[in-house]
Amino acid sequence: MIRRSPTRIDLRLDDLQEYEAMRKALEAKKESERPPTFNPPSWGGKVPQSEIQERIGYMPQQNQPTHSRPNI
Repeated sequence: MIRRSPTRIDLRLDDLQEYEAMRKALEAKKESERPPTFNPPSWGGKVPQSEIQERIGYMPQQNQPTHSRPNI
């Protein structure tokens, strides 16, 4: 392993300004990509079960027989 003395890192005002500009641009991009917030139905009705499952990412599997042979 090569041993060397630590490198000094200087933080300048230009670096801080560049960082702030990049951070603000990233936050603006995130805001524009953010999906609209969920608004519950104002009519007070019940939300269908399929819509709830889709929203939480639940994919119910259909019941399939364990074997294809008839029971004799």
